[in-house]
Amino acid sequence: MTQDNDGHTNMTLDDAFQLGIRLYQEGKKPDARQVFEQILSHAPDTVQVRQVLAVLDAEAGQYVQAMAHLDHALEHAPDDLSLLFDKAQLLTQQGHNHAAMEIVEALFAAAPTNQDILNLREQLTAKLGLQGESRRTHALRDELHQLKNQGLADEINKTLSVAADLVADGHSDQAEQLYQTILTLEPDYPPALMALAQQALDQKAFGKAQQLLLRGSDKAQAHPIWQLLLIRAEAGLGEYASARQRCLTTYKQTQDTAFMRQLLVVYLNEANWLEASKLAKQCLRDEPERGELHYAYARATFELLKQHHQFTQDKLTDCYQIHEKALNHVKDKQANTLQAQLGELDWYMGNIDQAQQRLETLLASQPDDHALRFNLAFVYRTQMAWEKFYQANEAGIECGRRLKYHGNLPRWDLSRPETDAVLIMPEQGVGDELAYLHNVAMVVERARQVYVGCDPRLEPVLRQAFPSTEIVPISRTDGKDIFVPEHVLADIDSWIAGGSLAGLCYHHFGRHLYQQTYIVPDVAADAPWIAPLAELHQQGPVFGVCWRSGLAAATRNIHYLVADELAGWIKTMRQLCPDAQFVNLQYGECDKELSKIKKKTGVEIVTLPGLDLKNDFMGTAHAIKQLSGVFTAGTAVHRLTVAVGTPCYVFFAGHQNSDMQTPDAMPGYAEYAFSYPPMLKDKQPLLDAMARRIVSDLCPKG
Repeated sequence: MTQDNDGHTNMTLDDAFQLGIRLYQEGKKPDARQVFEQILSHAPDTVQVRQVLAVLDAEAGQYVQAMAHLDHALEHAPDDLSLLFDKAQLLTQQGHNHAAMEIVEALFAAAPTNQDILNLREQLTAKLGLQGESRRTHALRDELHQLKNQGLADEINKTLSVAADLVADGHSDQAEQLYQTILTLEPDYPPALMALAQQALDQKAFGKAQQLLLRGSDKAQAHPIWQLLLIRAEAGLGEYASARQRCLTTYKQTQDTAFMRQLLVVYLNEANWLEASKLAKQCLRDEPERGELHYAYARATFELLKQHHQFTQDKLTDCYQIHEKALNHVKDKQANTLQAQLGELDWYMGNIDQAQQRLETLLASQPDDHALRFNLAFVYRTQMAWEKFYQANEAGIECGRRLKYHGNLPRWDLSRPETDAVLIMPEQGVGDELAYLHNVAMVVERARQVYVGCDPRLEPVLRQAFPSTEIVPISRTDGKDIFVPEHVLADIDSWIAGGSLAGLCYHHFGRHLYQQTYIVPDVAADAPWIAPLAELHQQGPVFGVCWRSGLAAATRNIHYLVADELAGWIKTMRQLCPDAQFVNLQYGECDKELSKIKKKTGVEIVTLPGLDLKNDFMGTAHAIKQLSGVFTAGTAVHRLTVAVGTPCYVFFAGHQNSDMQTPDAMPGYAEYAFSYPPMLKDKQPLLDAMARRIVSDLCPKG
């Protein structure tokens, strides 16, 4: 159909036509239309293409364009009964019944036993008030149908039986051929259509399944099983509103609880966890032993908990118990899924050894499950089992949770030639990027050229930090592949995910960071925050404060502080070091929290003028460089502080046995991590321990 610059044909017209038909059957109508229109650009008189485009236009309500295609086709095939029938149907759809009737009468004379023609003739004669003729046509159609059925019934039943056996034996292609044979004998025969639709659903060809089911008569489509199959097809195509409505309507008509269970599946498919959780709980009251309901309830409750960051003791315990109960009613794949979720819940709750044992046991039975292996990476990181962590962390690339990039080039490692041009791919959040950029120099020293992909906000900082590299700002959208500029793709010989650099550094050099610090901030001498910072330093040591991520939801207490907790730390700091001053490094909206803290403590956490904490990383790095130290949650502020080299005291959720009185010395310069049990309700002992260490390290002795 098309030709490249050398004149070679890439696809024949027939191949292209079959592609278009396949796309149409799969429900990808815009793509199908594009294929057919491209065929017309090469062969404008192709009758069968004009006919299919007429159908597409008619379905879209573009009747004038549809008629133009049919008339063009009829100029080249004036006696084609199929084209004439389509034209009659199109005229009928527009209410041009007399014109349609003229064509139908000619068709009836040419093919008096054709069921489709008889159906249309019956409709038109009734619409035109020719009731007697309509009844006679109906009687003729039924008589012919009965005669045909008498001769075909045995043959069709035998064929259906053979096809069913083939499906059971796994020979789906041969079975499909037999079902199609039945449809040539008895067009739109419901059992054959349903069997083909079921096969299509099993193959996730949802568009094809939907098209097959919509061919059925009104009587066939009223059958509950037919409706269930159609709902599955609609849900698979993402037509959730239609699928939900069909479930509710059919349930109202039949009171068949299968449609409530199918509605539950629709909710799960569209990730509507709240409605899924509510409906599953409701259904379990009537059918408390049904495993699929227990599974759905556990799945939805788990995802809802994560979606809203409801990491409280009560919510986690409730979710855990729902899973344990569900495991008594499910098996095989569903049981494995719930066990994996229980492992994650164990990790959230600080049951670190139990999480490890549960997930490792699962992984032993399904070693190719990359998502499960990646979940183990979080457990190993909490345990600081670094060798295991770095190995499991690589599974995050394979399952697509670390980054979305599908390149064909080899992955860079230290065995690659130094003539390589290497792309370091950005991944996860901006804090993660700041962490792995400590290892850029390891690549720069071993490559011809290095391209550093990054969040656009980091570009100024990185240009100054790595002048020999080309910084490539890359904006990312969740769930979509990363877009890399063409000139970069044209030059590179290999690539590496940024988060994989630390593993290479650890494996080859025995440390996590190739450079302990790498950011040397450079701002104008009259930057508006410089003078206020200098004034604060005249009063005492100055500490930066960041207590949560940019999301202010208090339910994220598993990792972050609320205003009351931060106020407790401020009080302890002032008791131990009365001259201590504080500046705000918390990005995002936090004015109400700052006001509340001042009211509770009488101490102001100063907001530095002219500093955009969310977007200006060069300015923020410069301000951090001037501080005595930083107290922070595990956010981008933590990573930026370490990259600059200012003493950093970070808190994060560990496990049940975490010693919150004694910090772990981390890889960065003067980087200390205080971990605590995740379900800890009273964080004041943790905050007091942090205050004592900070004052001991950084406040002048009296």
